[in-house]
Amino acid sequence: MHGLRATVHRRGALLMPRVPRTRAVSTRAHHACRARADNAPPGDSSAAQTVRNAAAVLLAAAVFVSPASLPIPYATEQAAYAATDNAEVGKCVLGNCQKALAGCLADPTCVENLICLQSCNGKDNETECQIKCGDKYQDSAIDTFNKCAVSEKKCVPQRVDEGVYPVPPDCSLDTKFSLADFQGRWYITAGLNTLFDTFPCQEHYFASPPSDPKVVVGEINWRIPTDNGKDFIQRSTVQRFVQQENPAILLNHGNEYLHYEDDWYILKSKPDEYVFIYYRGQNDAWKGYGGATVYTRERTLPEKYVPELREAAEAAGLDWNEFVLTDNSCPAKPARVGPFEELEEDLERVEEFASKEVDALERSVEPELKSFGRGFTVLEREVLEAEREVVREVADEERKVLEEVKKLYVEEQSFFDKLFGRRK
Repeated sequence: MHGLRATVHRRGALLMPRVPRTRAVSTRAHHACRARADNAPPGDSSAAQTVRNAAAVLLAAAVFVSPASLPIPYATEQAAYAATDNAEVGKCVLGNCQKALAGCLADPTCVENLICLQSCNGKDNETECQIKCGDKYQDSAIDTFNKCAVSEKKCVPQRVDEGVYPVPPDCSLDTKFSLADFQGRWYITAGLNTLFDTFPCQEHYFASPPSDPKVVVGEINWRIPTDNGKDFIQRSTVQRFVQQENPAILLNHGNEYLHYEDDWYILKSKPDEYVFIYYRGQNDAWKGYGGATVYTRERTLPEKYVPELREAAEAAGLDWNEFVLTDNSCPAKPARVGPFEELEEDLERVEEFASKEVDALERSVEPELKSFGRGFTVLEREVLEAEREVVREVADEERKVLEEVKKLYVEEQSFFDKLFGRRK
């Protein structure tokens, strides 16, 4: 799945992650396909953009809330951002985005996001874990915070991954591609970047308005697996691409949220059978992400296409062996096991966060702020107290709701026991 999905991604979390397994596209080109990439226009993708924008930004809030207790994976693998001054970032946010931060801390989804992020600490797959938190938690409070801290006030420095996903050579592009052949329902059946391209049930719909055949609008659908794959969250977004003079290049620019840009490069296509897309893009939080996907009319990738897709990948400097097949079986949502299991899980997470995190937050933030003066320290104490109050209120409310549900459940069971003459 591609695009902002920051969610991604156009999908989010509270701290910009490093990308594990970062890869540089091979400079080898097929036959006469030489690297004239530096002179070509920029580019990226689609549903992934929602994940990327989300995953790319919300993780930043964790730095502001707890500079010492949460990691700062906003650095690249080369540690270019390892020296980022957490205190300066926190000072910027507290000085410029107090309302947005308070709204985030008062929002249950933002609080759950923090808990999710904290659970990633120290894991071998810490970055992937954090991005998955961003995939799962999205709402208006998260968007508002991202807009202030990242786009408006520039508190979080933009991550730059130069050369990881370069513009493909001109000779690797399918200049015979026609938007007229890219209409209706398509499935992403193979993807390159496992962070953004390989979500299950990627069923997308494309249509061009009669008044402008150079434009294509896509309804991008995908699922976020939850509960160890037993359940899922349904995600969807709409993106608009404009075909350029080179018909193999489609650009999605001019977006308000994080000013994200998704650019697609068509590497290979066969009318009504498949479209092979390489993408790269940027937003206010992350410049240079990318990947590649294969669209087919069928839910699974027909084996007969693989030889020509492998050849097209090589021409663009990609390794087909790195692609992963996706699952588009799209099963129905499973039935709930019981009436309050999910509430119990939420309560456990909130209580764990309240007991372990609040004290750590208070201990870690105070030393970082001494040099900024009494007024700043007082403000931070107020934010911490507000957070403690939010955690207490959420825990209390969830406990009350859970007890009510249990009570109603017991009463209902008693009623049916009497109705049908059942005995315990």
